Amino acid sequence: MFGFLTMLMLLVMVSSSFAQISIQLIPAPSAGEVQTNRNAQTGTVGSVGAGILVSGQLLTTAPLTTTTLRIAYPSPITSAPATFVTGPIPTNGDAIRIEGASGLFAGTVTNANVVLNTENSRIEITLPGFPSATSVTSGGSFTLVGVRIDANGKTGAQTVTASLNQAANNYVLSTPTATVINAIGPGIGSMAIGIRPGSTGVDNKSATIFTNRNVVDSSASFFLTEGFSTALRTALQSSNSGTPVANGTNIRLTFTGIPQGVTLALAVTAGTSTQPTSPVTVSPATTNVTASANVATLAFTGATTGTSPSLTATDSVEVQVGVTTTATAAVTTPGAITVTATLVPIGDGLDNSNSAALGLPTITGGYPVFAQADVGPITVVNIVPASTTLLIPLAEVVQTFDTGISIANTTADPFGSAGGGATPAPGTMRFDFFPTATAGGAGTACFLQTSATSKPGAGLSADGTLAAGATFTILLSQLLTASNCTAGPFVGYIFVTANFLDAHGQATISDFKGFSLAANVLVLPPPATVPRTGFESLSF
Repeated sequence: MFGFLTMLMLLVMVSSSFAQISIQLIPAPSAGEVQTNRNAQTGTVGSVGAGILVSGQLLTTAPLTTTTLRIAYPSPITSAPATFVTGPIPTNGDAIRIEGASGLFAGTVTNANVVLNTENSRIEITLPGFPSATSVTSGGSFTLVGVRIDANGKTGAQTVTASLNQAANNYVLSTPTATVINAIGPGIGSMAIGIRPGSTGVDNKSATIFTNRNVVDSSASFFLTEGFSTALRTALQSSNSGTPVANGTNIRLTFTGIPQGVTLALAVTAGTSTQPTSPVTVSPATTNVTASANVATLAFTGATTGTSPSLTATDSVEVQVGVTTTATAAVTTPGAITVTATLVPIGDGLDNSNSAALGLPTITGGYPVFAQADVGPITVVNIVPASTTLLIPLAEVVQTFDTGISIANTTADPFGSAGGGATPAPGTMRFDFFPTATAGGAGTACFLQTSATSKPGAGLSADGTLAAGATFTILLSQLLTASNCTAGPFVGYIFVTANFLDAHGQATISDFKGFSLAANVLVLPPPATVPRTGFESLSF
């Protein structure tokens, strides 16, 4: 037993006698990185000089052997030191570098000591050797700054693994792993029609164009919310050097379905509920998008670290849209204008253009660049038929009672275009009948569509349309006979879709002897733009 203890003590003494410097990795991690970022930061966002602090603590005096500290990252490294074959990447002073070398490492660990091993996604740093133990009287530290990785496809926290290239070197690695990114998530968390939290905008909806080229609702708004508090950044916040990089996190808006002759004018604001505004620029500067120029790019332009976008609260970006059309706008067919969003510029952090450069970091596109990940689409403008939806809540054909129905096409009026008058236009009509069953409950729905071969009653033109300024009159019994409804008494309601604007109607139930009851014909908002799933706004 005594011999065993003696051997154990000798082993401890031998180990201690060669334990010269204890190496610790102390990271200042990024709180969150965008999951499509090809150049994700591995240091605290917006903090100059943030990275991995390498601390060497002196345990006991002993000779040191030159060795290599190897720090392996979880995905390809997309930045490079100044000594890289193609020069520093990026080129604005935020490349991989050593900062704040002190003590043992002062003057011995410099940028010249940093090597990028692309094959193993590893940074290799030469640590100094001292053949005489008396040369080492203190520890020291330095910070590895500017390492960026391709985060595309990554999830969760990201950790580096450290090692030394030889064991008997009097350097001891105390912390073989370190977390450099705490979380990875989407850059754009959501996009929706409406106004952002804290906004005072009023255009909480989509815009509407009728197929007769009338813009009946010329304004819309939508907003985007960032996926987490550090997702949206200025070019300065995307740097750990104090010098802005090329891009920041920009947002590209792509509009689809814009007809010729339609222009969307964009106005943009951004911020948080506590910081309601943020400097944002839009490219092109005219902020207009059309069928031939359907892309706009939003860039955050805060001048200094700490300005919005906030790095501690979730920002949102609101886009107000103003719609105008020309007299010949191609909006005669129903449709929709939609928008998608993605972070840009789109690019690759590695150069895969040829076999000689395969897998090497590239500066093409600037820093950072992103993999495309569209959010949306959402509809910002509805192009709907120039029609009027009418509702007759009660109509009857029972015994001696019948219902007289009249529909007027009032697009002919005395006001003229300068006075806000309607645009005269004819159109057909569809009547949808919803009867109550004789035994109770709902009956079988049926309909009548006016046409050149189906034009009952009085007032329709030869092609089955109701001309501007004309009035259609008919008895319900006549309508039912001309429809696909089954014969018999009718008690129920009728939807009328007039394929022209400004239709108005009247319905009167009568026994044609001395009793009559007027049933109001209600005008509904276009269901295509104001769904009937909520509160229904009606007019006469």
